[in-house]
Amino acid sequence: MNQKFTPSETSTRWHAFDREVFWQAFQNQRQFTLQLVAQLSEVILCAQPHPLYSPVGWHLGHIGYTEAFWLLPEDSGFRDRDRYWYAADGRPKVERQHLPPRRQLLEYLAEIRQRTGDRFHCLSDTQWQQEARLWWWILQHEAQHSETMQMVLAMQGIFATLPPSLSLPQEHQRIAAGRYAIGSADLLALDNEQPSQWVETLPFRIDAAPVTWREFLAFVERGGYQQREWWSSSGWEWREAEKITAPFYPIPENLDLPMWGLSFYEAEAYGHSQGKRLPSEREWEIAAQQGLLNRGYVWEWTQSPFAPYPGFQSYPYRGYSAPYFDGEHFVLKGGSHWTRPILKRPSFRNWYSRSTREVFAGARYVHQENLISQ
Repeated sequence: MNQKFTPSETSTRWHAFDREVFWQAFQNQRQFTLQLVAQLSEVILCAQPHPLYSPVGWHLGHIGYTEAFWLLPEDSGFRDRDRYWYAADGRPKVERQHLPPRRQLLEYLAEIRQRTGDRFHCLSDTQWQQEARLWWWILQHEAQHSETMQMVLAMQGIFATLPPSLSLPQEHQRIAAGRYAIGSADLLALDNEQPSQWVETLPFRIDAAPVTWREFLAFVERGGYQQREWWSSSGWEWREAEKITAPFYPIPENLDLPMWGLSFYEAEAYGHSQGKRLPSEREWEIAAQQGLLNRGYVWEWTQSPFAPYPGFQSYPYRGYSAPYFDGEHFVLKGGSHWTRPILKRPSFRNWYSRSTREVFAGARYVHQENLISQ
């Protein structure tokens, strides 16, 4: 709790230490979460369309449980009573379809929010300064789960909204060689974004937009899934073992939408077929700082394994990021159309295994050659 934080665009925009600003953001996120489930049937709330993803209703319970676990430290009743039901290490995922009815889930969320609200409004200014990072972490935790809930719905063919078309001319953005700061020392930054650091980069060109459905389907129609030369060894092995021959999600009517539902392996293979490569995490973040166009429509794969920055410190517990520094999970950047605005900062690091296809993830590419001059 004694870590120092420096102002940034994120904290300035969100006025991170302003209690009223926080509470409004906290309540707005909850309103968004509740709107996601307002029209869902009990069957959809309990449905588990993929064995690796919990039902939407479980995420509701987990959001409430996590809020109580961290923000009501003296109220052990929630932790003891509900750990089996809603903790991440509670019930196996195959058993999570068995949930209380909607009314009970919503009452559970409301009861916890009432108690956290009572505690919040009783915090002294000193206590708030000490705990602000944790409260913002809980808000972002719910924001992340609200996107996961939308992924679970998408796997059932339910999309509340879709991103806009990308009908831009083919162009690239040129990024100059230089020394740039990446990461964050901000109050809102998650543990894996910290600490900020200075890095060097060579000049490079990066696409002005992520690949569209139309562009990727041309790769499919050319036999890209069957052409070994575009795939890495591990990617081809995965494709053969899983018998992957087409994108994960059904093809939308509008093919000029940004492509989503790509695994790292598919994104990598498409890039190879175009004579391009995925950007490094460093390149992507630097480009975002320089005004990267058309970001925030889909998560964008990078070629960088998810790894700790020098000086990394776990927060609020070791298991949040550190177990995924395993060389098997790779970084995605930028956020998607379905991502909450608070998470759409250049330093934010999402991570998934390279075979994951269910995420709202696509890709944009860097040209293989370095630029000699700008």
